[in-house]
Amino acid sequence: MTVIRDILQSLCRQEFFNQLTPVLDTLSINYSIIKGEALSIQAYGSTGNRNFTDIDILVARKNLNIIEQRLMNNGFFNVSQSRSDKITMMTGSHQIAPWIKEIYPWGQVVVDLNFDIFWGEYEGNRIDIDEFVSDAIERNIYGTKVKTLAILKAMVQLILHHYKDMNSIFLLATRKSIKYEMFKDVYYLLKNNLGIISIDSLYDISLKYDIVPYVYYILYYTGQVFNDEMLNRYIDAFRTPTGEGLLNCYGLCAKEQKEWKYNFQTRIEADSIYDLIKDDLTEKDKEKIDINRRIFLGDYNGSN
Repeated sequence: MTVIRDILQSLCRQEFFNQLTPVLDTLSINYSIIKGEALSIQAYGSTGNRNFTDIDILVARKNLNIIEQRLMNNGFFNVSQSRSDKITMMTGSHQIAPWIKEIYPWGQVVVDLNFDIFWGEYEGNRIDIDEFVSDAIERNIYGTKVKTLAILKAMVQLILHHYKDMNSIFLLATRKSIKYEMFKDVYYLLKNNLGIISIDSLYDISLKYDIVPYVYYILYYTGQVFNDEMLNRYIDAFRTPTGEGLLNCYGLCAKEQKEWKYNFQTRIEADSIYDLIKDDLTEKDKEKIDINRRIFLGDYNGSN
């Protein structure tokens, strides 16, 4: 049964990627497929090593309309939103509402368009996404030619993505956003690409994008899951007072930041992280969670 399941899963993913061929073929703008199968290849050497429910594309904000038009022309539809909700997504998030296409008998292929690798609350200098994806590498994934991030930049994107997941009050309240697989991806992307992701090269690009504390944060917690001397050398190289100051806190900006009352082991094993933080949430936090729940999850019932 496992073999049959794996074959069906592979066929399904192949069909999903096939739907992108007319969308991405001859596309003249810079873009990159991120996470999902792209990361599976980069971290583990082949497809099928990660669970994924959608296909993520990273593209500069100025080029969103070009890909959106291609998606629409090839049978994808966009989740309907009010003008105010669209503005909220563009100003307070890193992505827009998903584009969806029904593929019989496989179900829905969902495409998420990301225009930033920082979170909406980020208060520092943003990364130029057009430059960030300008050296993307062409790969063949399930027979479809796509572009994926250069390995070093894939590490940057992954670290920032996981930092967001581990610190977003909205995500902590609405899903299990701290889990073992996150650190497994970081560990194996690093371990299997040491020649590219050297300490010096990762540190240089982290300085360039001013993200050294976030890199330390993710490396530190990856080290809590994987005991490896190689990893410890990276952790030591990236240690800063600012990075250490982030370890026992959550929240994506200073005004939302709170101190954890539970240790990392409890957080990673918890079925409901919301139960760990609910007593610390302010009315403003709860209001933000409700707004994001409605916009991003289509949930109009509000938080508990």
